[in-house]
Amino acid sequence: MLFFLDQYGCAKNQVDGELLIGILCEKGWTRTDEPERADLIIINSCGFIESAKKESLDAVMTARAAYPQAKVLLAGCLSERYADDLAESLPEADALFGNGDLSRFPELLDKLFPTGSTDPTGTTVLRPQICGVPEGARPELLSFPGSAYVKITEGCDNCCTFCAIPLIRGPLRSRPIERIVSEIAGLVSRGVWEINLIGQDLGSYGKDFDETAADSEHPAGGEHPGAGDQHPAGSEHPTDGTLSPLAELLSAIGRLPGDFRIRLLYIHPDNFPRDILPVMAANTRFFPYFDIPFQAGEETILRSMNRRGNPDAYLRLVADIRNAFTESPYGMAVLRTTFLVGFPRETDETFEKTARFLASLRSVWSGAFIWSREEGTAAADYPRAPAKKTAQKRLDTLLEIQRRMTPEELAFFVGKRVEVLVEELIPLSDEEVAESEKNGIPPSRLALARAWFQAPEVDGSVVLQFDEGSRDSRGNPVVPGSVVEALIMQVNGIDVEAVLP
Repeated sequence: MLFFLDQYGCAKNQVDGELLIGILCEKGWTRTDEPERADLIIINSCGFIESAKKESLDAVMTARAAYPQAKVLLAGCLSERYADDLAESLPEADALFGNGDLSRFPELLDKLFPTGSTDPTGTTVLRPQICGVPEGARPELLSFPGSAYVKITEGCDNCCTFCAIPLIRGPLRSRPIERIVSEIAGLVSRGVWEINLIGQDLGSYGKDFDETAADSEHPAGGEHPGAGDQHPAGSEHPTDGTLSPLAELLSAIGRLPGDFRIRLLYIHPDNFPRDILPVMAANTRFFPYFDIPFQAGEETILRSMNRRGNPDAYLRLVADIRNAFTESPYGMAVLRTTFLVGFPRETDETFEKTARFLASLRSVWSGAFIWSREEGTAAADYPRAPAKKTAQKRLDTLLEIQRRMTPEELAFFVGKRVEVLVEELIPLSDEEVAESEKNGIPPSRLALARAWFQAPEVDGSVVLQFDEGSRDSRGNPVVPGSVVEALIMQVNGIDVEAVLP
């Protein structure tokens, strides 16, 4: 039996897709890249904002029309959030599967493909109760070679008024340290070099451990006083000398053998545990790359979003992060952030403060999106949202500010040698091959790679020039998944250009 996976959404949903692949493979299925051959087509959906919902629903209808031989399954966030409604309104889907408990997926397969000859009638729906953090075999990773995501939490307790994640993913659940460390060790043994830690908010990691200690879910080391004592714009060091759960996790990861690097993604600014900074600064395995979604730079809007911090406190947090890495071999810390525009009650004045805040951050990377009214969230009932045209103009303004800043910040790396992870080679044209054969010399090649200051999918690239067959100074070949030393020559927009030194 063959299945085709059509993957949507964030990195957390990607991990879920990889786990579904693992379950299917254990059941004897084989993945195909040709949907016309598939017995089962899985649309692993995103349900975060309106445009993402539409994209996933369109994929279901396209699959139904184009591949009538296959069963079409809508999985992921959209099924979790709207299973009952979609069972009636989306006949193009043969089945719906929520993401509350992926271990129940074999039950859905048995219903969708019964051993008898009678096909199920109507839409098969399985929406298990939300529990735990999904784990399991991931025989196939959907990232570029050499990189993988590791989910350390699921769900979220922050309840930002604009965000439907708690409605979809449920409350915060943290994985025990030993299971995370074991998974990372397994990935490193498979040749993965870059491990990206993900969750709705890494800063909240372990805040639920006290609740689960009675069930022996807490790793050895006892309770973590101070984990729940959060201060606006991050948390201070616990006064009794203990580490926050996230700092304890990073310390445990840092003790693993092997050649690998760790990147942290998505830390809520109000929950940022400052005691991770000395842990990271003391170990070059940890990239000083910080993804902190500030969302706004004006206090009344932040309060409306259920954010406890304020712009001054957030700027102090960024200063503390940068100060922690001034003596680091990396030379600096890199900041990525996100902003939401068009939020209810946003005025020209409040937006101007957000624009000034972004300029003050001097972030290397930032993204922005327009608020959409999501049913079930507190902000869905807020009045006075700006017009779409106004919101789009504000979005363009923020993107332009960042467009100007990024090359200025990337200039720091010009002339420096950095390790880069090669993602893909740019194919040679027929003309380039012919010219190389005519001259009797290896052709010049280009590869797309990423350095430590570039996260997967969302940031710019390193455009690496090299001669066919050449190796870096340590003898490493330039092939997808390899790590080579590159010399940054210049900045080109959001990318940097490099050569083998």
